[in-house]
Amino acid sequence: MAHILLNFLALCLYLNVCIGLDEGIFRVYSEDFAYILGNDTELELLAKSEHLLEFHEGPVYFPNDGEGYLLYTTQPVGEYDKPTSEPLNSIRRYDIGTGDITTFREPSVANMPNGQFRDTLGRLLTCEQGFKDRTPARISRTNLTSGEMEVLTQSRYGLPISSPNDIVVKSDGTVWFTDPSYGFLQSFRPKPKLGDFVYRLDLKAPDEGERMAVVTDSHNKPNGLAFSPDEHYLYVTDSGAIQTPGSWHPDFPHHVIRYDVVDGKRLRNKELFAVIGNNVSEGENPGIPDGIKVDQCGNIYLGTGDGVQVLNSDGDLIGKILTPTFVSNLEFGGKDGNDLFLMANPSLYRVSLNAYGAGFPLRQSCKTSPLMITDLQSDFNLNYVLYPTMSIVTFVMMVIFLARNNFSQKTTDKAS
Repeated sequence: MAHILLNFLALCLYLNVCIGLDEGIFRVYSEDFAYILGNDTELELLAKSEHLLEFHEGPVYFPNDGEGYLLYTTQPVGEYDKPTSEPLNSIRRYDIGTGDITTFREPSVANMPNGQFRDTLGRLLTCEQGFKDRTPARISRTNLTSGEMEVLTQSRYGLPISSPNDIVVKSDGTVWFTDPSYGFLQSFRPKPKLGDFVYRLDLKAPDEGERMAVVTDSHNKPNGLAFSPDEHYLYVTDSGAIQTPGSWHPDFPHHVIRYDVVDGKRLRNKELFAVIGNNVSEGENPGIPDGIKVDQCGNIYLGTGDGVQVLNSDGDLIGKILTPTFVSNLEFGGKDGNDLFLMANPSLYRVSLNAYGAGFPLRQSCKTSPLMITDLQSDFNLNYVLYPTMSIVTFVMMVIFLARNNFSQKTTDKAS
């Protein structure tokens, strides 16, 4: 009977109809994601902290002579409604080769950092959310060689920005960032004087309105953002379903929105690209789309409540990487750009993929490579779970397969 079960499992995998193995780390809904994973992919725990929100936001990969390092931002829980409270967020450095963690910028000077990005010249751009009336929110840029830091913007027409959240740099050098009012809702920023906008910052523009342009004002809480590989689209996650920590408003957005990028600087044709959620017990937060990254084939990787959800460029969910705690952000890195680092708050994970970050030299083949039954039999891994719908034809084939094995077994018994 054992050999029948093993053959049946192999057939299930070959036909993409395994429906009973639901404890795996990887959920595969498409051959595209099976190809992205490959046969030997593992979820590797790199570090775990006693602090809940140690690995939270702003992961940026920097190469060096070794395996490189990550600069990321922490977000310890603070009682910011108290007048004597102090800023707690810091920028930390994780050395990938040694596992050493050091502080890059202390909370007293980091100015409540959140999202970050590395530009084409290797400089660090940081969304500094500011702290109460003491320090303003701003976008800063740091030269890691000289240590020099400069402020790129902190206001529009004299009105202060609120609490910038995430940031990207387009190939033309313009800086795009989201500015939701989470700082005010979390009691460490004053009441906003501008809306929850997405901005494009063009440091070369002569006019202030063009230099700091609002590209969209149609979000409740714009959060993560990323360009498609060809920069024809901009993806923006809207996490409005969470207004304050621990709250959940399902009637507010938990969406991914896609825009056409027109003339390289304007957004048109707003499209509801995906609605993100996952099954949880009553009263638990089902997760919002937070951080977002794109690979060279245009697949979208989202930090969500159950880990990482991966969509193709049509908005179809093709797979998941499940983690014990929610993933707030993620980053492609490694020497070739195919290591995906997951910021799972107390934990930092890495998974090596057959996919490469959009900002790295082109390496990824964007054609599905079907898995062969010999591969599945020799490299069978219960972490890989396939969930497509079972067709009538497939069902009939499985019945015939089992009946044939059962008949063969009875014939053998009679002969003996």
